[in-house]
Amino acid sequence: MDKVAVVTAAGKGMGAAIATELAKTHRVVLMSPSGSAEKLAAELGGIGIKGSVSEDADLERLVSVAMERFGRIDAVVNNTGHPPKGDLLMLDDASRGGAGISDKVGKWNGRGLSWS
Repeated sequence: MDKVAVVTAAGKGMGAAIATELAKTHRVVLMSPSGSAEKLAAELGGIGIKGSVSEDADLERLVSVAMERFGRIDAVVNNTGHPPKGDLLMLDDASRGGAGISDKVGKWNGRGLSWS
């Protein structure tokens, strides 16, 4: 098992399911804001860290941990969770912390891992 996969929001739900499946063929490096990715990673023989895709420092740490431990990254799943709840047309800026819906969704979904 030489391939390495990085999965964000990997502590529960779809992220955990993706990580569990990838762990059959890859070493996994997982991250979640709750810290539940750390527990899952231990069960899967991988590495887990606590962090969020909305924080540059957490993404940098995730990549650094993967590279320091395994020397490579072959796959990235930029999973995110916890979007605003409710009827999309009824969500106002105040319910999203003052950010427009496109700003908030862009921050969650547009934050990928990139390096050169």
